[in-house]
Amino acid sequence: MYQDQLKMDIVNSSLMRKAVYDLVPAKTSRILDVGCGRGGLLLRLQRDKQCAELFGVDMDRDAIAQLRRYIDYAAVVDIEREPILPDEFKGYFNLIIMHDFVEHLFDPWLTLTRVREFLAPGGKAIISTPNFHYWKLQYEILSGHFPYGHGLWHGGHIRWYTPSSLLTLLSIGGYQVDDYMLELPGEANIDQLSCSAPLSTVHYPPVELQPNYPGKHVYSSDYRRNIRPYYPAFFGMKLIAVCTKGTLFWEPVPLTYDCERLSQLTLAVENPFSIFCPPPMKLVRPLDFPFESGI
Repeated sequence: MYQDQLKMDIVNSSLMRKAVYDLVPAKTSRILDVGCGRGGLLLRLQRDKQCAELFGVDMDRDAIAQLRRYIDYAAVVDIEREPILPDEFKGYFNLIIMHDFVEHLFDPWLTLTRVREFLAPGGKAIISTPNFHYWKLQYEILSGHFPYGHGLWHGGHIRWYTPSSLLTLLSIGGYQVDDYMLELPGEANIDQLSCSAPLSTVHYPPVELQPNYPGKHVYSSDYRRNIRPYYPAFFGMKLIAVCTKGTLFWEPVPLTYDCERLSQLTLAVENPFSIFCPPPMKLVRPLDFPFESGI
């Protein structure tokens, strides 16, 4: 009884991570959660979607000690310095989850290639990370602040990504992006974001949300041409990519301090996307996911 209650407590006290949860088909087997924390997402998938063969790795010793009681494999791993799993699990997993993971890595380019080795043929990886163009982040920067702390400003975040730069990272990491999403908070009005009228000035807070923030100073950014196709990106808290194995076009080596090599790889990707030519993204909200609208 105590064990069952402890398991329920882990699930109920963990963030729902609904957008990622909803992307996992029921009864999926062979799931690896990289940076699983206390395992709330894995245990919820086990309980509510009957998912099986669940694996989790994380640096939190106390969390892993509890999680070992409930899933098939849980290990304490310094993911950037130690083997992620034994070699026998290479090519084993039908699904690898990396939720709020890549922003914590010193060398995300190399680390993603190492995680990739454990993906089964035809398997999928779900990668989620904060969107650096989210208006609330931009607002703090324009205010002269960089307030490390909780949530999106978590003190462990050492990398930041925009919709375009995340795609470059994933390509260097050897992934093919099959589906790309922008996770919106509940206050975002989808209908307003579907407007197609030309726009060259962006406000922070956005005009559509200013009634929610009375008295808050408004900043603005002017662009040399129409920014409307990209405008929803300023409302998105998170970027979510669903990937399969793509081409790994380089011999993986550490890149954190090899700026010349990293620049060469970035150029080799030939990423065509920018604020004036955004990548196609579905707009999703955790409260009513899935909602689909391409941008």
